[in-house]
Amino acid sequence: MKVKKIAVLCAAVGMLSVLLTGCGDSIQSEEEIVVPREDTDFQEPEEQNDQDSGEEGAAANTGGIAQMVQAPEHYTWEQSSGDYHISADAPVILPEAEGFKSYKVTSAVFTQEDYDKVNQVLLNGASLWERDYEEMKASNGFTASEIDEIIERLENAEKTDKAGAATYEEKIDEFKRLREGALEEPVIVEVPAVVSYQKIENLEEENAEYVEDNILHGNATLNGEDYMVILDNNLRDDWRWIYFNIISSRGNFYSVGRQVEPGGEKISVENVKQEAQQMMTDMGFSDFIMSGDEYFASTSMNETDGTITGIGGYGVHFTRCLDGIPVTYTDSEGTTMEDGDISSWPYEKIDIVFDQDGFTEFKWTNPYQLEKTSDEYVFLLPFADIQNVFEEMMFKKTEDFWKDVQAEVTLQVNEVRLGYMRVMEKGNVMEGTMIPVWDFFGSETFRYGDMEEAFTEERPYRCLLTINAMDGTIIDRDFGY
Repeated sequence: MKVKKIAVLCAAVGMLSVLLTGCGDSIQSEEEIVVPREDTDFQEPEEQNDQDSGEEGAAANTGGIAQMVQAPEHYTWEQSSGDYHISADAPVILPEAEGFKSYKVTSAVFTQEDYDKVNQVLLNGASLWERDYEEMKASNGFTASEIDEIIERLENAEKTDKAGAATYEEKIDEFKRLREGALEEPVIVEVPAVVSYQKIENLEEENAEYVEDNILHGNATLNGEDYMVILDNNLRDDWRWIYFNIISSRGNFYSVGRQVEPGGEKISVENVKQEAQQMMTDMGFSDFIMSGDEYFASTSMNETDGTITGIGGYGVHFTRCLDGIPVTYTDSEGTTMEDGDISSWPYEKIDIVFDQDGFTEFKWTNPYQLEKTSDEYVFLLPFADIQNVFEEMMFKKTEDFWKDVQAEVTLQVNEVRLGYMRVMEKGNVMEGTMIPVWDFFGSETFRYGDMEEAFTEERPYRCLLTINAMDGTIIDRDFGY
């Protein structure tokens, strides 16, 4: 069993990402995902969160949960104190179900079955490969033609950037030296697609941080497009963060809310949602539900001239659905740690992203293992009690955060939602519980004393406050408790 330190592994993965090249047709055709751009037909995404297993207000659900919480269809409230202003004008979203049940949550690891079903649907069962960097070490893994292309870009950049001429010359000379030992074609070796898990705590080596065999990484090629595949099963007591990613050579995407990067305006939002849902169905994720969607972006920097290029995409978030009730998606990862803690436990989710050329990214983080602990429905406080808690605590939270800063702050609540959340006890990342919570989503606008214009932080899945629906206590989503 091989053991490696984190820094060594990350360096290897980083090199793999840099060397991943290729272009061509993607899994979905352009006709399926892309619509011609016409300003009059540009389709904006829905402003409401897309966690669809719910209805607005109590009138849409006359029994079960709605009867228990007695929530209004719409929540309105406004209050000011000095420089702090909070207002709510928000639909109240309830799940269409009879009630919430109790579930114990523990971390699971990825299995061979998980990998096979995802690979079969997204990559058509493509085998994995990688360059033989030992055989190509004389050129740092580059082929002769790749080095020629890099040198040409450097020389062109040098012509337009006289101030950095010395730096470009140094880089050009370096690549010319690598060119002397470069092969014309890359040396490719097959990577066995074997998923394994070895508990690090069981190893005899001292200070073991990573098990090499717990990581599967390589490249897969489909229709001329290269994808980087990495599955990290290194789950530890002090590192509860594992993932399974498939990322095209077109870029590594991140969510940007309603901001549209170049190319994003050509994407059909509805087609993306339909394609992503079909992929989840084909992969057998019957216990997941579409719980959000937004624009994504990828930025890449040209190492030769330093220019940064943005690429637009659109993605869909999926979370678990228990007894017809979704785990509410927010943009909090759950990775914040308090003083003295040694580990965090990020939330489980699956993201599927498309750009104007089709499918580009799949990310599955921190799978759960769920065990129902009772078939009885849990008690839910009336919404009136939750409302009272929110109106009292939201002001206190705002004042505590901004008390040492001279600023005018306005919070706007635009949605209130009841759903499941995984919580844990402070300091215990080994076991959690699914509980019902109320999430108050919205935006924050602030203006410092010397600012001419106010700045608004507006993300579609930003939760201003989370309240335990059973007892009215406040939960910090960043901490997970």
